Amino acid sequence: MTQMSTALTAGRIAVLARATIEQRRFSARENLDLDTVCSQELDKIEHKQRMALLKEIEEYMTKPARSEATSGVRLSGGEPGAAGDLMRQRASLELKFHTEEAKRKEIEKQLIREQTEHREALETMSLQQKKLKEVQDDRSKLLSETGALESKLRLEINATEQAELKYQKLKASRQTMGDQATELQEQIQTLNTENERLRRELETVRKKSDHEIAGAQLVADEAGSATADAAFKRLWWRLNQEIPEVFVETNVPNEKTFERLSDVMVEFLRTLATFERHVHNLLRDLRQVSEKSDKLNHFYIMFTKNAGLAETLKDYLASGKRKGNFVNLLRALQAWTRSFASGTYKVIVRSPTTVAEEMNYRPWPIQKSFTKTEDAAIGEYYKQTAMKTIPEKLGTLFRKQAADMAYEDYNELMKRK
Repeated sequence: MTQMSTALTAGRIAVLARATIEQRRFSARENLDLDTVCSQELDKIEHKQRMALLKEIEEYMTKPARSEATSGVRLSGGEPGAAGDLMRQRASLELKFHTEEAKRKEIEKQLIREQTEHREALETMSLQQKKLKEVQDDRSKLLSETGALESKLRLEINATEQAELKYQKLKASRQTMGDQATELQEQIQTLNTENERLRRELETVRKKSDHEIAGAQLVADEAGSATADAAFKRLWWRLNQEIPEVFVETNVPNEKTFERLSDVMVEFLRTLATFERHVHNLLRDLRQVSEKSDKLNHFYIMFTKNAGLAETLKDYLASGKRKGNFVNLLRALQAWTRSFASGTYKVIVRSPTTVAEEMNYRPWPIQKSFTKTEDAAIGEYYKQTAMKTIPEKLGTLFRKQAADMAYEDYNELMKRK
């Protein structure tokens, strides 16, 4: 760093010189110190720079210094200069400085306020742009909706025009239809009159016909009584071909014979209806509802959902249809009736083995100890647990075995001819 950079500025030196001159007016001990300081500061300045510095110092002076004031202080190598108005100029400069500083602060405040307003304006403008974009989007939607509505309006206008055209055509044809309706009304009146006449004639013919039919029916009954014996014989012969042990060939059938046969058939049907209900009840009781593939549940649903024995027989007797359904249903009922009995019998025969397996104490969870023998532990477990659980378990097992055995026997019976 150069020596000039450490020396005082021209303004500072001028102020120091002015202070030295002012203090010489009074007798003070500090005068010698100010002279020494001033001389030291001037000695720091090189000779080449001293002239330029003196010119700068002279700019601070507007009047020459008094001779008695400057006689003791001179700048080496230059002309004497007085700093007469230096303090006033400094005060004026400080006043200007403070004024400018106040203006600067005011301008800064104004700048901050304008920046704030500018930021708020930018935010407002951003919001306005968003709103403008939304409005533009709404405008586009409204335009598209307007186009769609215009298309619909054109379609409605076309439909209205077509409806008006049809209305005009209908209006034009209404007169024609009115004329035709009048003609039709006259024709209907004529037809009603003719119909009334024909009804009277028909009533007369019907009465005459009823009288003739009654006579013919009497003749037919007389002829039928003669042929009833032949019909009874034919029917008895058909029954003899199927079951000769009951419908013997030597018997001569008549009306009383077939009346007794009808009574027997009624009793047979009642008995079969009882068997049918019995089979339904057993299927319902022995089915395993929790198992989806249970066969007994399948047959129970099939029997209860479809037509029963009486309904199937009624259709066959009235129309001659569904004979196969009646025969298959009758075979299934007799097979189930037999299989339930045989299946239950098998379960009874096998029950000793099943009971023995359940009463075997070896797989029982018996807890023995040093103070309790095996027989005592078995007896205690039997009294506390086995005596309560084994009967229920055997009942469930017998029920399942009865269902399985009945189904096996049913399959065997249905396979036979």
